[in-house]
Amino acid sequence: MKKLIINSWDAVMDNRYNPLRHLDPASQHFMMQVLGWMWSMIFSLSFLSIFYFSVVWMAHLLLLGGVALTVATFRQAEKQSLETNSRLRAGAAPACVWMLDKEA
Repeated sequence: MKKLIINSWDAVMDNRYNPLRHLDPASQHFMMQVLGWMWSMIFSLSFLSIFYFSVVWMAHLLLLGGVALTVATFRQAEKQSLETNSRLRAGAAPACVWMLDKEA
């Protein structure tokens, strides 16, 4: 039974096993987001929470927006870090140098 649950989960949620594995990673992510929103709406409407649907939808949007902003910030910082490290390895001087002899 445990194996059946794990295989079922992987067939839907793991991009190495589900049919979206043939798409590029950005398209996989987009399609999983669309499917997630769709199922969120289906479950919300099926439990008769139509009166609170807008509040639930806005809460999900706020949460996912925060996660997306955090990921974008981390990726930008990593990208700048990689560029800085590659410049330093190439022999370029850092942009900010503290010259104690000239300032003292």
